[in-house]
Amino acid sequence: MNKYDFVIIGAGHNGLIVACYLAKAGFNVCVVEGSDKIGGGVRTEELTVPGFKHDWASMMHGIISYNPLIYNDELGLKSKYGLKYIYPEKVFASVFPDGSTLVIQKDLDKTCESIACFSQHDADAYKAFHKYVGEMLTLASMGMFAPPPKWGAMNALLDASPQGREYMRILLSSAQDVVEEWFETEQVRTTMSRFATEMMIGPEEKGTGSAMFFVASLHRSGYPLPEGGSGRLVEALAACLKDMGGTIRTSSRVTSIKVTGNEVKSVVLFSGEELEAEKGVISSAHPKDLFLSMLKPEDLSPDIIQKVKRIKPGTFSAINQVFALKEAPKFKFGEKAADAFFVEINPIEQEYLAIFDAFKRGKYSIKIPLMLTPSLFDPSRAPAGNHVFGIYHYEPYHLEGGAARWDEVKQTVADEILDYASTFYTNLNDSNILGRWTATPLDIERINPSMKDGDIGHIGQFMTQMYSNRPITGYGQYKTPIQKLYLCGAGTHPGTGVSGGGRATAQVVLEDYGVNLKKLVK
Repeated sequence: MNKYDFVIIGAGHNGLIVACYLAKAGFNVCVVEGSDKIGGGVRTEELTVPGFKHDWASMMHGIISYNPLIYNDELGLKSKYGLKYIYPEKVFASVFPDGSTLVIQKDLDKTCESIACFSQHDADAYKAFHKYVGEMLTLASMGMFAPPPKWGAMNALLDASPQGREYMRILLSSAQDVVEEWFETEQVRTTMSRFATEMMIGPEEKGTGSAMFFVASLHRSGYPLPEGGSGRLVEALAACLKDMGGTIRTSSRVTSIKVTGNEVKSVVLFSGEELEAEKGVISSAHPKDLFLSMLKPEDLSPDIIQKVKRIKPGTFSAINQVFALKEAPKFKFGEKAADAFFVEINPIEQEYLAIFDAFKRGKYSIKIPLMLTPSLFDPSRAPAGNHVFGIYHYEPYHLEGGAARWDEVKQTVADEILDYASTFYTNLNDSNILGRWTATPLDIERINPSMKDGDIGHIGQFMTQMYSNRPITGYGQYKTPIQKLYLCGAGTHPGTGVSGGGRATAQVVLEDYGVNLKKLVK
Protein backbone atom coordinates (compact mmCIF):
# COMPACT_ATOMS: atom_id res chain seq x y z
CA MET A 1 0.00 0.00 0.00
CA ASN A 2 1.31 3.48 -0.92
CA LYS A 3 1.47 5.76 2.09
CA TYR A 4 1.16 9.54 2.23
CA ASP A 5 0.54 12.15 4.87
CA PHE A 6 -2.41 13.52 2.92
CA VAL A 7 -4.43 12.34 -0.07
CA ILE A 8 -6.37 15.06 -1.92
CA ILE A 9 -9.33 13.96 -4.03
CA GLY A 10 -9.62 16.04 -7.19
CA ALA A 11 -7.01 18.01 -9.16
CA GLY A 12 -9.10 21.10 -9.80
CA HIS A 13 -7.53 24.40 -8.85
CA ASN A 14 -8.74 24.15 -5.24
CA GLY A 15 -7.39 20.65 -4.67
CA LEU A 16 -4.02 21.65 -6.14
CA ILE A 17 -3.91 24.78 -3.97
CA VAL A 18 -4.43 22.73 -0.80
CA ALA A 19 -1.77 20.28 -1.93
CA CYS A 20 0.78 23.03 -2.60
CA TYR A 21 0.40 24.66 0.82
CA LEU A 22 0.62 21.29 2.59
CA ALA A 23 3.67 20.31 0.56
CA LYS A 24 5.26 23.67 1.33
CA ALA A 25 4.81 22.82 5.02
CA GLY A 26 6.78 19.61 4.46
CA PHE A 27 3.97 17.08 4.24
CA ASN A 28 4.00 14.23 1.73
CA VAL A 29 0.91 14.73 -0.43
CA CYS A 30 -0.74 12.90 -3.30
CA VAL A 31 -3.52 14.37 -5.48
CA VAL A 32 -5.74 11.81 -7.22
CA GLU A 33 -7.84 12.86 -10.20
CA GLY A 34 -10.50 10.72 -11.87
CA SER A 35 -10.08 12.38 -15.27
CA ASP A 36 -7.05 11.94 -17.50
CA LYS A 37 -6.46 15.71 -17.22
CA ILE A 38 -5.97 18.05 -14.29
CA GLY A 39 -7.75 21.35 -13.79
CA GLY A 40 -11.45 20.60 -13.41
CA GLY A 41 -13.25 23.69 -14.69
CA VAL A 42 -9.97 25.63 -14.94
CA ARG A 43 -8.67 24.11 -18.12
CA THR A 44 -7.50 25.38 -21.52
CA GLU A 45 -7.53 23.06 -24.52
CA GLU A 46 -7.39 23.03 -28.31
CA LEU A 47 -11.05 22.12 -28.66
CA THR A 48 -11.63 23.22 -32.27
CA VAL A 49 -8.54 23.55 -34.49
CA PRO A 50 -4.87 22.98 -33.54
CA GLY A 51 -3.28 26.21 -32.33
CA PHE A 52 -6.53 27.71 -30.97
CA LYS A 53 -6.63 27.64 -27.14
CA HIS A 54 -10.10 27.64 -25.57
CA ASP A 55 -11.33 27.71 -21.96
CA TRP A 56 -14.03 25.08 -21.67
CA ALA A 57 -15.43 26.47 -18.39
CA SER A 58 -13.76 29.24 -16.34
CA MET A 59 -12.73 32.36 -18.22
CA MET A 60 -11.98 35.29 -15.92
CA HIS A 61 -10.08 35.21 -12.62
CA GLY A 62 -11.67 38.13 -10.79
CA ILE A 63 -12.08 36.85 -7.23
CA ILE A 64 -8.83 34.89 -7.00
CA SER A 65 -6.83 37.98 -7.98
CA TYR A 66 -7.62 39.35 -4.49
CA ASN A 67 -6.77 36.08 -2.75
CA PRO A 68 -3.40 36.28 -0.91
CA LEU A 69 -2.36 33.25 -2.98
CA ILE A 70 -2.21 35.54 -6.03
CA TYR A 71 -2.25 39.03 -4.52
CA ASN A 72 0.80 38.31 -2.34
CA ASP A 73 2.15 35.57 -4.66
CA GLU A 74 2.47 33.25 -1.66
CA LEU A 75 3.50 30.20 -3.73
CA GLY A 76 5.52 32.06 -6.35
CA LEU A 77 3.03 31.23 -9.10
CA LYS A 78 3.74 34.57 -10.76
CA SER A 79 7.38 35.19 -9.84
CA LYS A 80 8.63 31.63 -10.32
CA TYR A 81 6.14 29.66 -12.40
CA GLY A 82 5.27 32.19 -15.09
CA LEU A 83 1.63 32.93 -14.29
CA LYS A 84 0.76 36.31 -15.85
CA TYR A 85 -2.49 38.24 -15.79
CA ILE A 86 -3.94 40.63 -18.35
CA TYR A 87 -6.35 43.36 -17.22
CA PRO A 88 -8.77 44.54 -19.93
CA GLU A 89 -9.79 48.17 -19.43
CA LYS A 90 -13.34 47.50 -20.64
CA VAL A 91 -14.57 44.56 -18.57
CA PHE A 92 -18.00 44.05 -20.08
CA ALA A 93 -20.54 45.73 -22.30
CA SER A 94 -24.31 45.34 -22.42
CA VAL A 95 -25.79 45.59 -25.90
CA PHE A 96 -29.54 46.04 -26.21
CA PRO A 97 -31.83 45.07 -29.12
CA ASP A 98 -31.86 48.62 -30.47
CA GLY A 99 -28.05 48.64 -30.63
CA SER A 100 -27.54 50.95 -27.66
CA THR A 101 -24.55 49.92 -25.56
CA LEU A 102 -23.56 50.38 -21.92
CA VAL A 103 -19.89 49.76 -21.14
CA ILE A 104 -18.64 48.92 -17.64
CA GLN A 105 -14.90 49.47 -17.34
CA LYS A 106 -12.21 49.81 -14.74
CA ASP A 107 -12.29 53.61 -14.92
CA LEU A 108 -15.25 54.71 -12.78
CA ASP A 109 -15.71 58.09 -14.48
CA LYS A 110 -15.78 56.54 -17.96
CA THR A 111 -18.34 54.01 -16.73
CA CYS A 112 -20.51 56.85 -15.44
CA GLU A 113 -20.19 58.62 -18.80
CA SER A 114 -21.54 55.51 -20.51
CA ILE A 115 -24.42 55.24 -18.03
CA ALA A 116 -25.23 58.94 -18.55
CA CYS A 117 -26.11 58.13 -22.17
CA PHE A 118 -29.14 56.36 -20.68
CA SER A 119 -29.73 58.45 -17.55
CA GLN A 120 -27.83 61.20 -15.75
CA HIS A 121 -29.70 60.20 -12.60
CA ASP A 122 -28.33 56.66 -12.86
CA ALA A 123 -24.82 57.91 -13.63
CA ASP A 124 -24.85 59.92 -10.40
CA ALA A 125 -26.48 57.02 -8.55
CA TYR A 126 -23.82 54.62 -9.82
CA LYS A 127 -21.03 56.74 -8.38
CA ALA A 128 -22.84 56.87 -5.04
CA PHE A 129 -23.55 53.14 -5.25
CA HIS A 130 -19.87 52.44 -5.86
CA LYS A 131 -18.99 54.32 -2.67
CA TYR A 132 -21.77 52.53 -0.76
CA VAL A 133 -20.72 49.00 -1.72
CA GLY A 134 -17.04 49.91 -1.44
CA GLU A 135 -17.52 50.63 2.24
CA MET A 136 -18.90 47.12 2.69
CA LEU A 137 -16.35 45.39 0.48
CA THR A 138 -13.85 45.19 3.35
CA LEU A 139 -16.39 43.20 5.36
CA ALA A 140 -17.10 40.95 2.38
CA SER A 141 -13.42 40.41 1.58
CA MET A 142 -12.50 39.52 5.16
CA GLY A 143 -14.73 36.48 4.99
CA MET A 144 -13.94 35.53 1.40
CA PHE A 145 -10.51 33.94 1.81
CA ALA A 146 -10.74 32.50 5.32
CA PRO A 147 -12.87 29.86 7.02
CA PRO A 148 -16.34 31.38 7.44
CA PRO A 149 -17.60 31.99 10.98
CA LYS A 150 -20.56 29.95 12.15
CA TRP A 151 -23.84 31.31 10.78
CA GLY A 152 -25.19 32.47 14.14
CA ALA A 153 -21.92 34.10 15.17
CA MET A 154 -21.66 35.89 11.82
CA ASN A 155 -25.14 37.35 12.11
CA ALA A 156 -24.58 38.39 15.73
CA LEU A 157 -21.38 40.18 14.71
CA LEU A 158 -23.10 41.94 11.81
CA ASP A 159 -26.01 42.94 14.02
CA ALA A 160 -23.63 44.79 16.37
CA SER A 161 -23.13 47.81 14.07
CA PRO A 162 -25.19 49.92 11.64
CA GLN A 163 -22.85 49.03 8.78
CA GLY A 164 -23.12 45.34 9.66
CA ARG A 165 -26.90 45.50 9.76
CA GLU A 166 -26.96 47.12 6.33
CA TYR A 167 -24.59 44.42 5.07
CA MET A 168 -26.97 41.80 6.45
CA ARG A 169 -29.92 43.47 4.71
CA ILE A 170 -28.16 43.25 1.36
CA LEU A 171 -27.20 39.62 2.01
CA LEU A 172 -30.88 38.79 2.45
CA SER A 173 -31.99 40.79 -0.59
CA SER A 174 -32.01 39.87 -4.27
CA ALA A 175 -29.91 41.59 -6.88
CA GLN A 176 -33.14 42.88 -8.41
CA ASP A 177 -34.17 44.37 -5.05
CA VAL A 178 -30.87 46.24 -4.88
CA VAL A 179 -30.87 47.62 -8.43
CA GLU A 180 -34.48 48.76 -8.13
CA GLU A 181 -33.54 50.73 -5.02
CA TRP A 182 -30.79 52.59 -6.86
CA PHE A 183 -31.47 52.89 -10.58
CA GLU A 184 -34.35 54.16 -12.71
CA THR A 185 -33.54 52.80 -16.18
CA GLU A 186 -34.03 49.18 -17.11
CA GLN A 187 -30.80 49.11 -19.13
CA VAL A 188 -28.76 49.91 -16.04
CA ARG A 189 -30.79 47.57 -13.85
CA THR A 190 -30.43 44.57 -16.17
CA THR A 191 -26.72 45.24 -16.66
CA MET A 192 -26.15 45.36 -12.92
CA SER A 193 -28.37 42.46 -11.87
CA ARG A 194 -26.88 40.23 -14.55
CA PHE A 195 -23.58 40.52 -12.74
CA ALA A 196 -25.19 38.46 -9.95
CA THR A 197 -26.43 35.70 -12.24
CA GLU A 198 -22.90 34.31 -12.33
CA MET A 199 -23.98 32.68 -9.06
CA MET A 200 -26.09 30.46 -11.40
CA ILE A 201 -29.35 31.48 -9.78
CA GLY A 202 -31.79 34.10 -11.00
CA PRO A 203 -31.48 37.82 -10.17
CA GLU A 204 -34.74 37.80 -8.18
CA GLU A 205 -33.53 35.02 -5.86
CA LYS A 206 -33.01 36.28 -2.30
CA GLY A 207 -29.31 36.17 -1.44
CA THR A 208 -28.02 37.38 -4.80
CA GLY A 209 -27.76 40.93 -3.48
CA SER A 210 -24.36 40.04 -2.04
CA ALA A 211 -22.90 39.92 -5.58
CA MET A 212 -23.29 43.70 -5.73
CA PHE A 213 -20.43 44.15 -3.26
CA PHE A 214 -17.93 43.17 -5.91
CA VAL A 215 -18.90 45.99 -8.26
CA ALA A 216 -16.49 48.07 -6.19
CA SER A 217 -13.64 45.61 -6.70
CA LEU A 218 -14.07 45.88 -10.46
CA HIS A 219 -13.16 49.58 -10.34
CA ARG A 220 -10.26 49.09 -7.96
CA SER A 221 -8.13 46.92 -10.19
CA GLY A 222 -10.36 45.40 -12.84
CA TYR A 223 -10.88 41.71 -13.50
CA PRO A 224 -8.02 39.76 -15.08
CA LEU A 225 -7.62 36.84 -17.43
CA PRO A 226 -4.52 34.58 -17.39
CA GLU A 227 -2.17 34.93 -20.34
CA GLY A 228 -2.30 31.69 -22.31
CA GLY A 229 -5.71 30.70 -20.97
CA SER A 230 -7.42 29.88 -17.70
CA GLY A 231 -5.53 26.59 -17.48
CA ARG A 232 -2.25 28.41 -16.94
CA LEU A 233 -3.22 28.68 -13.27
CA VAL A 234 -3.38 24.91 -12.75
CA GLU A 235 -0.24 24.40 -14.84
CA ALA A 236 1.62 26.76 -12.49
CA LEU A 237 0.16 25.00 -9.44
CA ALA A 238 1.17 21.58 -10.81
CA ALA A 239 4.73 22.77 -11.44
CA CYS A 240 4.89 24.24 -7.95
CA LEU A 241 3.64 21.01 -6.38
CA LYS A 242 6.12 18.92 -8.34
CA ASP A 243 9.02 21.09 -7.19
CA MET A 244 7.94 20.59 -3.58
CA GLY A 245 7.84 16.82 -3.94
CA GLY A 246 4.09 16.33 -4.27
CA THR A 247 2.48 13.69 -6.47
CA ILE A 248 -0.39 14.02 -8.97
CA ARG A 249 -2.10 10.90 -10.31
CA THR A 250 -4.63 11.22 -13.15
CA SER A 251 -7.10 8.53 -14.29
CA SER A 252 -7.32 7.59 -10.61
CA ARG A 253 -10.95 7.81 -9.61
CA VAL A 254 -11.72 7.26 -5.93
CA THR A 255 -14.50 4.77 -5.32
CA SER A 256 -14.43 4.58 -1.52
CA ILE A 257 -12.89 5.97 1.63
CA LYS A 258 -12.04 3.67 4.51
CA VAL A 259 -12.95 4.81 8.01
CA THR A 260 -12.06 3.09 11.28
CA GLY A 261 -13.27 4.33 14.65
CA ASN A 262 -14.64 7.52 13.09
CA GLU A 263 -11.22 8.35 11.65
CA VAL A 264 -10.34 8.33 7.96
CA LYS A 265 -7.59 5.85 7.06
CA SER A 266 -7.26 5.52 3.29
CA VAL A 267 -8.85 5.91 -0.12
CA VAL A 268 -9.53 3.12 -2.57
CA LEU A 269 -9.20 3.74 -6.31
CA PHE A 270 -11.31 2.26 -9.11
CA SER A 271 -8.37 -0.02 -9.91
CA GLY A 272 -8.59 -1.50 -6.42
CA GLU A 273 -5.37 0.16 -5.27
CA GLU A 274 -5.46 1.57 -1.75
CA LEU A 275 -3.64 4.76 -0.71
CA GLU A 276 -3.05 5.25 2.99
CA ALA A 277 -3.50 8.79 4.34
CA GLU A 278 -1.84 8.98 7.72
CA LYS A 279 -2.81 12.56 8.55
CA GLY A 280 -5.92 13.08 6.47
CA VAL A 281 -7.96 13.11 3.27
CA ILE A 282 -9.15 16.34 1.65
CA SER A 283 -11.99 16.03 -0.87
CA SER A 284 -12.94 18.50 -3.59
CA ALA A 285 -15.50 16.07 -5.02
CA HIS A 286 -19.19 16.93 -5.07
CA PRO A 287 -20.49 16.63 -1.48
CA LYS A 288 -23.09 14.05 -2.52
CA ASP A 289 -20.42 11.87 -4.11
CA LEU A 290 -18.27 12.11 -1.00
CA PHE A 291 -20.93 11.48 1.65
CA LEU A 292 -23.35 9.23 -0.22
CA SER A 293 -21.01 7.17 -2.44
CA MET A 294 -17.42 7.17 -1.18
CA LEU A 295 -18.40 6.73 2.46
CA LYS A 296 -20.56 3.93 3.87
CA PRO A 297 -23.97 4.81 5.40
CA GLU A 298 -22.76 3.49 8.76
CA ASP A 299 -19.91 6.04 8.74
CA LEU A 300 -22.42 8.89 9.09
CA SER A 301 -25.42 9.77 11.22
CA PRO A 302 -28.89 9.72 9.61
CA ASP A 303 -29.07 13.48 10.21
CA ILE A 304 -25.96 14.14 8.11
CA ILE A 305 -27.18 11.86 5.34
CA GLN A 306 -30.52 13.68 5.26
CA LYS A 307 -28.83 17.08 5.09
CA VAL A 308 -26.63 15.97 2.21
CA LYS A 309 -29.56 14.49 0.29
CA ARG A 310 -31.39 17.82 0.34
CA ILE A 311 -28.48 19.80 -1.16
CA LYS A 312 -29.80 21.64 -4.22
CA PRO A 313 -28.04 22.53 -7.48
CA GLY A 314 -28.19 26.00 -9.01
CA THR A 315 -31.31 27.08 -10.85
CA PHE A 316 -29.70 26.76 -14.28
CA SER A 317 -26.59 25.64 -16.10
CA ALA A 318 -25.22 26.78 -19.48
CA ILE A 319 -24.46 25.81 -23.04
CA ASN A 320 -20.94 26.81 -24.06
CA GLN A 321 -19.79 27.20 -27.65
CA VAL A 322 -16.24 28.04 -28.67
CA PHE A 323 -15.04 28.94 -32.15
CA ALA A 324 -11.84 29.29 -34.13
CA LEU A 325 -12.20 32.39 -36.34
CA LYS A 326 -10.25 33.69 -39.31
CA GLU A 327 -10.71 37.27 -38.13
CA ALA A 328 -12.11 39.05 -35.09
CA PRO A 329 -15.89 39.45 -34.94
CA LYS A 330 -17.11 42.87 -36.04
CA PHE A 331 -20.12 44.60 -34.51
CA LYS A 332 -22.90 46.13 -36.56
CA PHE A 333 -23.51 48.79 -33.96
CA GLY A 334 -20.18 50.60 -33.79
CA GLU A 335 -17.08 50.26 -31.70
CA LYS A 336 -18.30 50.74 -28.12
CA ALA A 337 -18.40 47.00 -27.40
CA ALA A 338 -15.64 45.92 -29.78
CA ASP A 339 -12.82 46.05 -27.21
CA ALA A 340 -14.77 44.85 -24.16
CA PHE A 341 -13.80 41.47 -22.75
CA PHE A 342 -17.36 40.28 -22.16
CA VAL A 343 -20.23 41.36 -24.39
CA GLU A 344 -23.71 40.59 -23.09
CA ILE A 345 -26.94 40.84 -25.06
CA ASN A 346 -29.76 41.99 -22.80
CA PRO A 347 -33.44 42.19 -23.81
CA ILE A 348 -35.93 44.54 -22.16
CA GLU A 349 -36.17 44.04 -18.41
CA GLN A 350 -39.44 42.11 -18.21
CA GLU A 351 -38.36 39.68 -20.93
CA TYR A 352 -34.95 39.36 -19.23
CA LEU A 353 -36.50 38.45 -15.87
CA ALA A 354 -39.03 36.11 -17.50
CA ILE A 355 -36.18 34.09 -19.06
CA PHE A 356 -34.87 33.13 -15.61
CA ASP A 357 -38.36 32.19 -14.46
CA ALA A 358 -38.77 30.00 -17.56
CA PHE A 359 -35.53 28.14 -16.77
CA LYS A 360 -37.25 26.74 -13.69
CA ARG A 361 -39.88 25.18 -15.98
CA GLY A 362 -37.32 23.68 -18.35
CA LYS A 363 -37.68 26.20 -21.17
CA TYR A 364 -34.49 27.15 -23.00
CA SER A 365 -33.66 30.63 -24.28
CA ILE A 366 -31.51 32.17 -27.01
CA LYS A 367 -31.91 35.85 -26.06
CA ILE A 368 -29.14 36.45 -23.47
CA PRO A 369 -25.87 35.26 -25.03
CA LEU A 370 -22.55 36.32 -23.55
CA MET A 371 -19.72 36.63 -26.09
CA LEU A 372 -15.99 37.00 -25.62
CA THR A 373 -12.89 37.17 -27.83
CA PRO A 374 -9.91 36.48 -25.50
CA SER A 375 -7.37 36.69 -28.32
CA LEU A 376 -8.04 40.43 -28.65
CA PHE A 377 -6.20 40.80 -25.34
CA ASP A 378 -4.00 37.70 -25.48
CA PRO A 379 -2.64 36.96 -28.99
CA SER A 380 -1.01 33.76 -27.70
CA ARG A 381 -4.43 32.13 -27.73
CA ALA A 382 -4.59 31.82 -31.55
CA PRO A 383 -2.32 31.80 -34.63
CA ALA A 384 -1.29 35.25 -35.86
CA GLY A 385 -4.25 37.13 -37.32
CA ASN A 386 -6.78 34.53 -36.13
CA HIS A 387 -8.97 34.58 -33.05
CA VAL A 388 -10.70 32.42 -30.45
CA PHE A 389 -14.31 33.33 -29.76
CA GLY A 390 -16.94 32.05 -27.37
CA ILE A 391 -20.70 32.22 -26.87
CA TYR A 392 -21.89 31.28 -23.39
CA HIS A 393 -25.61 31.05 -22.68
CA TYR A 394 -27.48 30.11 -19.51
CA GLU A 395 -29.82 27.16 -20.00
CA PRO A 396 -31.81 24.77 -17.78
CA TYR A 397 -30.29 21.37 -17.11
CA HIS A 398 -33.74 19.83 -16.74
CA LEU A 399 -35.34 20.56 -20.10
CA GLU A 400 -39.04 19.96 -20.63
CA GLY A 401 -39.14 16.21 -21.20
CA GLY A 402 -35.95 15.56 -19.22
CA ALA A 403 -32.23 16.34 -19.28
CA ALA A 404 -31.57 13.51 -21.74
CA ARG A 405 -33.32 15.65 -24.40
CA TRP A 406 -30.16 17.78 -24.60
CA ASP A 407 -28.60 15.12 -26.82
CA GLU A 408 -31.57 15.47 -29.16
CA VAL A 409 -31.77 19.28 -29.31
CA LYS A 410 -28.09 20.17 -28.81
CA GLN A 411 -27.34 21.29 -32.35
CA THR A 412 -30.70 23.00 -32.79
CA VAL A 413 -30.33 25.14 -29.67
CA ALA A 414 -26.67 25.89 -30.38
CA ASP A 415 -27.51 26.99 -33.93
CA GLU A 416 -30.39 29.17 -32.75
CA ILE A 417 -28.11 30.91 -30.24
CA LEU A 418 -25.43 31.41 -32.89
CA ASP A 419 -27.99 32.77 -35.36
CA TYR A 420 -29.33 35.24 -32.81
CA ALA A 421 -25.85 36.35 -31.73
CA SER A 422 -24.82 36.79 -35.37
CA THR A 423 -27.50 39.45 -35.85
CA PHE A 424 -25.29 41.75 -33.78
CA TYR A 425 -22.20 41.10 -35.94
CA THR A 426 -21.31 41.51 -39.61
CA ASN A 427 -19.01 38.51 -39.96
CA LEU A 428 -20.11 35.77 -37.55
CA ASN A 429 -20.80 33.35 -40.39
CA ASP A 430 -19.54 30.16 -42.04
CA SER A 431 -16.90 31.98 -44.10
CA ASN A 432 -15.24 33.21 -40.89
CA ILE A 433 -15.68 30.11 -38.71
CA LEU A 434 -12.82 27.60 -38.93
CA GLY A 435 -13.95 25.30 -36.14
CA ARG A 436 -16.63 24.94 -33.47
CA TRP A 437 -17.13 22.97 -30.23
CA THR A 438 -20.26 22.84 -28.09
CA ALA A 439 -21.06 21.58 -24.59
CA THR A 440 -24.63 21.45 -23.26
CA PRO A 441 -25.54 21.31 -19.54
CA LEU A 442 -25.62 17.51 -19.88
CA ASP A 443 -22.19 17.51 -21.55
CA ILE A 444 -20.79 19.66 -18.74
CA GLU A 445 -21.87 17.02 -16.22
CA ARG A 446 -20.27 14.31 -18.35
CA ILE A 447 -16.99 16.19 -18.66
CA ASN A 448 -16.85 16.86 -14.92
CA PRO A 449 -19.06 14.56 -12.80
CA SER A 450 -18.73 16.94 -9.84
CA MET A 451 -20.75 19.45 -11.85
CA LYS A 452 -23.96 17.54 -11.19
CA ASP A 453 -27.00 18.87 -13.03
CA GLY A 454 -24.54 20.92 -15.06
CA ASP A 455 -23.90 23.13 -12.02
CA ILE A 456 -20.43 24.63 -12.51
CA GLY A 457 -20.41 25.52 -8.80
CA HIS A 458 -21.25 21.94 -7.74
CA ILE A 459 -24.13 23.14 -5.52
CA GLY A 460 -26.42 26.17 -5.72
CA GLN A 461 -25.38 29.43 -4.10
CA PHE A 462 -28.65 29.90 -2.24
CA MET A 463 -28.43 31.63 1.13
CA THR A 464 -29.15 28.26 2.77
CA GLN A 465 -25.99 26.93 1.05
CA MET A 466 -23.59 29.83 1.55
CA TYR A 467 -20.97 30.78 4.13
CA SER A 468 -20.91 28.22 6.97
CA ASN A 469 -24.04 26.57 5.52
CA ARG A 470 -21.99 25.36 2.55
CA PRO A 471 -22.27 22.49 1.80
CA ILE A 472 -24.55 21.74 4.79
CA THR A 473 -25.42 23.47 8.03
CA GLY A 474 -23.02 22.70 10.82
CA TYR A 475 -20.19 21.57 8.53
CA GLY A 476 -19.30 24.59 6.46
CA GLN A 477 -15.82 25.20 7.86
CA TYR A 478 -14.06 22.54 5.78
CA LYS A 479 -14.33 19.80 8.39
CA THR A 480 -16.64 16.78 8.43
CA PRO A 481 -18.08 14.59 11.21
CA ILE A 482 -15.27 12.13 10.46
CA GLN A 483 -11.90 12.93 11.95
CA LYS A 484 -9.13 13.83 9.48
CA LEU A 485 -11.59 14.13 6.58
CA TYR A 486 -11.70 17.67 5.18
CA LEU A 487 -13.57 19.50 2.41
CA CYS A 488 -12.51 21.93 -0.27
CA GLY A 489 -13.70 22.91 -3.75
CA ALA A 490 -16.66 24.74 -5.24
CA GLY A 491 -19.08 22.96 -2.92
CA THR A 492 -17.55 24.81 0.03
CA HIS A 493 -17.18 28.50 0.90
CA PRO A 494 -16.81 30.80 -1.04
CA GLY A 495 -18.36 28.71 -3.82
CA THR A 496 -18.71 29.10 -7.57
CA GLY A 497 -15.92 30.45 -9.74
CA VAL A 498 -12.15 30.72 -9.64
CA SER A 499 -11.76 31.94 -6.07
CA GLY A 500 -8.83 29.94 -4.69
CA GLY A 501 -10.96 28.81 -1.77
CA GLY A 502 -8.61 25.87 -1.26
CA ARG A 503 -6.29 28.23 0.59
CA ALA A 504 -8.81 28.49 3.44
CA THR A 505 -9.03 24.71 3.65
CA ALA A 506 -5.24 24.55 3.80
CA GLN A 507 -5.31 27.04 6.67
CA VAL A 508 -7.67 24.81 8.67
CA VAL A 509 -5.68 21.63 8.01
CA LEU A 510 -2.35 23.27 8.82
CA GLU A 511 -3.70 24.67 12.08
CA ASP A 512 -4.76 21.16 13.10
CA TYR A 513 -1.12 20.12 12.70
CA GLY A 514 0.41 23.14 14.43
CA VAL A 515 1.45 25.10 11.33
CA ASN A 516 0.63 28.79 10.99
CA LEU A 517 -0.10 29.58 7.34
CA LYS A 518 0.97 33.24 7.58
CA LYS A 519 4.34 32.26 8.99
CA LEU A 520 4.68 29.52 6.38
CA VAL A 521 4.43 31.97 3.46
CA LYS A 522 6.56 34.81 4.87
